[in-house]
Amino acid sequence: MLEIRPSCECCDTDLPPESSLARICSFECTFCATCAERHLNGKCPNCGGELRPRPRRPASKLATNPPSTLRVFKPGGCKPTSGPDPARGPAFRSEALVVRRVAATELALIEPLGQLLIDAVHSGASIGFLAPLSRETADRYWRGVFASLGESLLLWVAERDGVVVGTVQLALCDKDNGQHRAEVQKLQVLRAARGNGVSTLLMRELEAEARRRKRSLLFLDTLLASHAEDVYRHLGWTRAGEIPDYAATPGGELFPTVLYFKQLGA
Repeated sequence: MLEIRPSCECCDTDLPPESSLARICSFECTFCATCAERHLNGKCPNCGGELRPRPRRPASKLATNPPSTLRVFKPGGCKPTSGPDPARGPAFRSEALVVRRVAATELALIEPLGQLLIDAVHSGASIGFLAPLSRETADRYWRGVFASLGESLLLWVAERDGVVVGTVQLALCDKDNGQHRAEVQKLQVLRAARGNGVSTLLMRELEAEARRRKRSLLFLDTLLASHAEDVYRHLGWTRAGEIPDYAATPGGELFPTVLYFKQLGA
């Protein structure tokens, strides 16, 4: 039976049975998503095995099959077993990234943004498309986005050495009773660049612009138990609830979506 451990070996943060942030290896060594991705390159420092999301035991089974209460905490041993996993591509340093707003005239970005969209969908991101996603469909989507850019739709890209490695959009509500809110859409990070703070930098710029435009409430939805949930929680977003069978995964399976919001301070 799977041993459900209560905490991260690296940072000792709590990981209750229902947590979507828990990552385990085949020997059930347990880490939080932040440590697994940012510090351990997705590999267990004990056995070198792959760290994957921990299955969640149904609440009805926890009474007869309770989680472990033994906390394992050994921060001194929490070092990567090797350099960055070659399967994840080259490492990107956050401090070398450039995050900027995109103008509607920068149509040369359609091609690299299309490549980014295909990479995101083919890695499981539920952002409105099914896999396999064709080049033509991706380019058509981005042409539509550029045609809509203006006062109500804003677009950012993250670039390293001229290569687009991330993007995010902000849709500003134009209703009279919604001038204070905006929706975050289509946050994407190239697989080779994940775990290096790209999402954080994109969201930081987005939130700063939202404040400048007097938007005090941001909201979004994302796939239940996805890596995106980990990202938004790490960035201080609040989970509002979930809707069953809201959208299909890239593989076509209907799946719940989770709603998040963030109230921006002055």
